[in-house]
Amino acid sequence: PDLPGAGETSGGLVMLCVKTLCLLLVLAASVGTLAFLPMAGPRIGGPSPYRLFSAKSARSAPSLHHSRRPMSLRMSENVLESMMASKQKVVEELKANPPPGVAERLEAMSEANKPKKNPVFKAMKKPKGTITVMPQMKFKTPTLGKFCEPPEADILSAHYYEAGAAVIACSTDEELFGFTMKDLATARKWQDKKKGEFPSPLPVLAYDVMLDPIQLADAAEAGAQGVFLNVAALGDKTKEMGEAAENLGMEWIAEVHNEEELQTAIDAECKIFGICNRDMESYKLISPVDSVLRDWTTPLEETVFALGDKVPAGCLKVAMGNVNETLMAWKLRDAGYNCVMIGETLMRGSEMRMASGPYQSAYNEAKGLIKAFRSKGSVKYGPSSTASFYGKGEGAKETLGMISM
Repeated sequence: PDLPGAGETSGGLVMLCVKTLCLLLVLAASVGTLAFLPMAGPRIGGPSPYRLFSAKSARSAPSLHHSRRPMSLRMSENVLESMMASKQKVVEELKANPPPGVAERLEAMSEANKPKKNPVFKAMKKPKGTITVMPQMKFKTPTLGKFCEPPEADILSAHYYEAGAAVIACSTDEELFGFTMKDLATARKWQDKKKGEFPSPLPVLAYDVMLDPIQLADAAEAGAQGVFLNVAALGDKTKEMGEAAENLGMEWIAEVHNEEELQTAIDAECKIFGICNRDMESYKLISPVDSVLRDWTTPLEETVFALGDKVPAGCLKVAMGNVNETLMAWKLRDAGYNCVMIGETLMRGSEMRMASGPYQSAYNEAKGLIKAFRSKGSVKYGPSSTASFYGKGEGAKETLGMISM
């Protein structure tokens, strides 16, 4: 017999079944859609997020706070000693089998070859109150491992020229930083295409642990117009290596990490000082900027950058090591620094330059970043922010020495 309300109950059950079926169909469609979305590479500390772009182009936009990976190379506790031991093997290999032209350059070393136009010095020396940017070409480090999918060296060279950089530093240790002397030669070859144009070609420097003149000759043969000399590695040999670099036609930058090394570089008659806040024994960086507050929390006079006050008048100062905030660049500019060296941040910007897709245009992120670093930003009134990081913050459109309309 029919029970009271049975029709209503069965109708309700039918509606419930229909709704459940619809929900299941929606979920199935969502899962099917996700299955076709490529994933970015593995992320340390969590699962890989799904992306709307290709795996290569879907890397996160240049960020100030990337997850840190363990060291890619298992070195001894003293990283500097490990690097020097590795470089000594490179020196032996170069001497046993010198690349074409290297032995000839060594034989032709002479004071007559000393650079006369000093393109590196001139490129970084700008009016007081301004700062220049030196991108560092590298796509991995001993502490991060591989952190991006880099464009080719000639494309990077073009990006940095377009972006308004002053000089380019190419890390030439393939094992530690990814690039080689061949990449340096490629970057230099692209810059040479801009001879006679405005702006002028960017000088290209070799960044490596240089222990012997044959390494300098190798860099010169590849087209380097300047080299970095790590005073922590060279010690009293700094002056000898500096003279060798000049006699090979190159300028040189002394990388120093403390007051003792600074004095060694001064005694070697250095003209460009790279002041780095890295502990070479542990290879750790100590940033004066709080990564959460995005503010410079440590007084400058309590950091290694205070060494800039002891650099002789007429010489140039380059800030090196974890300078990845616009606020840092502005504060260093106000402290009298002439240039900031930036690696990971700009490499990620160039990586994004190669990205394309329905939700992402091929914009030169490196250009926006360099504009932000060079902008007339005020440390007091223009604090670092995501907007300024992308070249859209206070003063980013109007830079000292260049007005972008």
